Amino acid sequence: MENSSVPNPTAAVDLNFGHYLEIRDRQISAHLVGGIPDYAFSLDQKLRQQLMAMGPVRAMVQTLVGWAVPVVQQLHLMESIAVGPQQYPKIHALGEDCAHRLGIGVPQIFICRDSTSDAYTIATDDVAPIIVLSSQIVESFTPEELKFVIGHECGHIHNLHGVYNTVCEIMTNQLAQGVLQVVPTHGMLEPIIQGGLTIFFKRWSRCAEITCDRAGLICSGDIKPAESALIKLITGGGDSLAKINIEEFRKQLSKVQSTPLHLIELFNTHPLISKRIAALHLFAECDIFHSWRSESSLQDARSKEETDNLCEQVVRVLPKGY
Repeated sequence: MENSSVPNPTAAVDLNFGHYLEIRDRQISAHLVGGIPDYAFSLDQKLRQQLMAMGPVRAMVQTLVGWAVPVVQQLHLMESIAVGPQQYPKIHALGEDCAHRLGIGVPQIFICRDSTSDAYTIATDDVAPIIVLSSQIVESFTPEELKFVIGHECGHIHNLHGVYNTVCEIMTNQLAQGVLQVVPTHGMLEPIIQGGLTIFFKRWSRCAEITCDRAGLICSGDIKPAESALIKLITGGGDSLAKINIEEFRKQLSKVQSTPLHLIELFNTHPLISKRIAALHLFAECDIFHSWRSESSLQDARSKEETDNLCEQVVRVLPKGY
């Protein structure tokens, strides 16, 4: 006979799923400002608005990328491993956790055989996005580092980087190019972003990467695995490189900033790793980051505006403007 005097430990648990969704939607919407995630790097948003204002360019890019993405998805279904609850379930769980944290749908993750440490997102405004991880990343990154990488890629989805980010991947990402060589639109994209537009386009891309690094940090919650993940993107990982001195590495790259060679970065879609690490440290001390990670706390956290101003100085290649 059941002892009615013993309290039911589940009695206080709210089992109303609708109520749960209402609370969750409220929490997610609290992090949106005008429909834009509150952690987004302001220069990313400013430059993307300028890109969107270029009507003919946007229309052409949308058409070509819209044709390419479904083909790429089919190619990955044929040649890569689709991650799911029954296939690499731990990686699938990382993707679920990142998506849940940011408030987006769980993206389809593929693992592609490749010896480089690489990852990318392919998406349009109306086709379900996919995230591709190289087998090298899966083999050499810790789960915490992998969560930062997946969270970074989810950041592209969360911020609706869509077609512009996909163009950058098609044009510059070696892992993506290997698959996209069979897509007829690959060669047609090149004349779209030439000359001065190329530099502008890549400037936006570098700022978008800062936004997505922030998403990765929000998902991972820890600056240390985020730093080591970024370093491994250069070194490829491995036990012999696990104890790299990050401060010495940053000093090494800072020496280049005083030479004309640093202007090469104008043609890169990603900021230098040292800059990305510095920008991440700035965001880790921002009040927005701590609003996403309630378990962390920091007195005198920096404001978003101040953080963005400092980040803009970090990622800048030229003294003014770019």
